[in-house]
Amino acid sequence: MGSVCSSSLEPVGAMNNIWDAAEGSLDSCSEEDYDCPICQDVLKTPIRTRNCRHVFCKNCFRLAVRAQGPHCPLCRGPVSETEKRAIDVQQQMRERKGQCRACGTTKFLSKMRVHYKSCRKYLEEYGTPLDAPPPPITPTTQEVSRVSVDTIHMTGILPGQPTQTQISELVRPRVLTLGFLGGRVYSCPYCPLQGLTDMRLVQHCVGSHTGENAPAVCPICAATVWGNASYCSRNLIGHLAIRHCFSYDTYMNVGEDDYTQLCLAIQQSLRQGTGITE
Repeated sequence: MGSVCSSSLEPVGAMNNIWDAAEGSLDSCSEEDYDCPICQDVLKTPIRTRNCRHVFCKNCFRLAVRAQGPHCPLCRGPVSETEKRAIDVQQQMRERKGQCRACGTTKFLSKMRVHYKSCRKYLEEYGTPLDAPPPPITPTTQEVSRVSVDTIHMTGILPGQPTQTQISELVRPRVLTLGFLGGRVYSCPYCPLQGLTDMRLVQHCVGSHTGENAPAVCPICAATVWGNASYCSRNLIGHLAIRHCFSYDTYMNVGEDDYTQLCLAIQQSLRQGTGITE
């Protein structure tokens, strides 16, 4: 899958991404020309390299440059991490429609990423598109309504859950567990490279295996409580770039289930509100 939008094509391996503003036009481009060669999905905040005129998603490009150095991910030409936004490409995406790669719904290309957030088929394959790390876990109104608010204020714990002492014991090992998980390493699903942290794995795959189409299991998802170790992603590079743009270990303990993390979040909030420290 590539992105070529120019009257003079210069093949670069299996993917082309030459989009000269002076030559590219809406009529000469196909829908695939608006795909980022790195995540292989519709461009988001497109930037164009100054020298070789290749177009990428801004975040994908920066991730690749930080992993592989100041070289174009396609032609290895010299680039800067602060390449300028491709404003003309953005304008064309506002005028052209395309089909969702998961459900086939027709949307303006500039709105496709918004559609992904509510497309059930897309979410099943790639997960929720995340532009930034999620906030720390906090109880929702529905979840809190299942328990007595008075009980929480009086005892500081949830009914039927561990006592104050037990929760304190649960919180302390959690720090040790997070420290252990912070050192968890993964193997690349495409090459023999091993011993990679989650973020190094993402950087390596995006920088070294761009264009790899073989279905593979996401090592990061498979290691979590909620992950499915037997599920093969049809576009693992895109999944990693979209779903794992930050480390889960920074925001949660991936070895604990949702309800345990909810209890810990409420307990921590209560401690902060009352000034209780261990």
